[in-house]
Amino acid sequence: MSKEIELVPGGGRYYRAMTFHWLVVAVLIVPVAAALVVAIVNPLWFRSAMFDWVERGVNRLSQWRNYQKYRIYLGTDPKMWHTLRGDLK
Repeated sequence: MSKEIELVPGGGRYYRAMTFHWLVVAVLIVPVAAALVVAIVNPLWFRSAMFDWVERGVNRLSQWRNYQKYRIYLGTDPKMWHTLRGDLK
């Protein structure tokens, strides 16, 4: 989703969402760091392509994490929630 959201402790399931966020970060930091180190050390011709692959993977993971975090915060599917509110175009 292209909407910018702000999670506040007073609304929604803030602490569950933030716990999910930090658990995902803690679990994925080691594989992402390992892939980045391999991309840095890689002396072969596909070094740039490997950096691009790692970057796309990290972006996909962060978008998935943010969507799931927002879903937990709202307690429902964010697309449906914003559609019913009339926010999405």
